[in-house]
Amino acid sequence: MKKLLTSFLLLFTTNLLFAQSLEVSGDSIVYGDSSMFQLESHLYVKNTSANMVLVYCEKNVVLQNQPGTNYFCWAENCYGESTITSTHADTILPGAQSNGFSGYYQPWNVPSTAKVEYCFYLASDPNDRTCFLVTYDATGASTNIEEVTYSERIGSFYPNPTDKYTNFRYNVKGVSLLQITDILGNVVKNIELAGNGEKTIYVGDLHKGIYFGNLVQNGEIVQIKKLIINK
Repeated sequence: MKKLLTSFLLLFTTNLLFAQSLEVSGDSIVYGDSSMFQLESHLYVKNTSANMVLVYCEKNVVLQNQPGTNYFCWAENCYGESTITSTHADTILPGAQSNGFSGYYQPWNVPSTAKVEYCFYLASDPNDRTCFLVTYDATGASTNIEEVTYSERIGSFYPNPTDKYTNFRYNVKGVSLLQITDILGNVVKNIELAGNGEKTIYVGDLHKGIYFGNLVQNGEIVQIKKLIINK
């Protein structure tokens, strides 16, 4: 009986040591072609623990063809090609899910692929981490739009920062609304979107500062893009 109890305690302790507080889901593969400005993936990080957690993101480039480049955004901050670990952590409540991650691959007009692993870990315990591998396929192997699942509903604004005009690509089902808001949440512009394409919007009438492009579908914000106006 004593041996059985010892074995049970050992198994229970081992399970605790290897328990993960985070679940990650989202786009495991993103298709496009080299003419696209960038391919974009979205991941969702769920806190399965009973505690509020602070979560950092770390990237590991498994494969990347030249001249491709990559960057990622996490916790309302974006990090360039040379950055491996985010300097900001996202706060996720127990049972809640963060949709604040976006990964990007820019093929620069060269048919290519990239494989990037993104790892999310607790600030309190870097060993408590969950990783997710994303493949960016910009070879244009599939050219039928019906056969290709584009994860991006709206692409990032470019140029960004800007002072007068900015562009973005979109791929939405049905009619959607892109709301441009300031940092206080005030809506300063509404842009109606349908289907897929590219839009140019004039922002020269807005004050210098940080804005957000909120994609609204069925009354809910499903994607957020950051826009900086610099005059």
